[in-house]
Amino acid sequence: MRLLGLGILLSFLIAGCAGVGLQVDNQLHATRQVLNEAKAKQLDKQCPDEYKEAELLQKKAVALYKACRPEEAAPIAKQAYDKAKSLCSPVPCPPSCKHKPSPKDSDGDGVIDALDRCPNTPKGAKVNKVGCWIVKGLLFDFNKAEIKPKYYKNLDEVVKVLKANPDLKVEIQGHTDNIGSAEYNMKLSLRRAQAVADYLIKHGISPSRLRVKGYGFTRPVAPNDTPEGRALNRRVQLKPLY
Repeated sequence: MRLLGLGILLSFLIAGCAGVGLQVDNQLHATRQVLNEAKAKQLDKQCPDEYKEAELLQKKAVALYKACRPEEAAPIAKQAYDKAKSLCSPVPCPPSCKHKPSPKDSDGDGVIDALDRCPNTPKGAKVNKVGCWIVKGLLFDFNKAEIKPKYYKNLDEVVKVLKANPDLKVEIQGHTDNIGSAEYNMKLSLRRAQAVADYLIKHGISPSRLRVKGYGFTRPVAPNDTPEGRALNRRVQLKPLY
């Protein structure tokens, strides 16, 4: 690579440009060295357009230099060097994307405020995709209000949250699918809410902290047109009362 720089300089001596633009000659030599290093790292294949642009600028500067026009060659040589040094560098973030605040999750339940239908969920509570406190996994069989033993551990998590927040009161909300009359499902949803309340009371939660309410099939979380959707709607949710 030194031979290239020396060759350019010798061409000046032969052409009668001795002593003219020695700084440009050094700049061109440095640029060629950077381009050769980039090629060794295969950056010419990773960023072919940028590499080609740097080489074209280098050739243009060399042509001007050989024509004894160092004043014109100097800025182009510097531009070629800068382009060669910045090959494949990441695109800087525009001002519009800098310091962009992260979406806020005020209650820390993992659901951002913009999507959270149930704000102020207590710490440790399990929530669904819209941020509402649920008895995770607890679903009821069709037309039933009995809690299966396999769900006891899920209710124990609720007990733990309530004991960690002794001043917290909750509304226990029962829900159903849409099979049957509205009146019947309203009563069924209330029975489901009461079953959860009875479990919590049995495990040390004061009845004065609990309020039960049935919503029937008025607040589905899934379409009622499939067995899977109806199963998800046979549930209980918890609403903090502050």
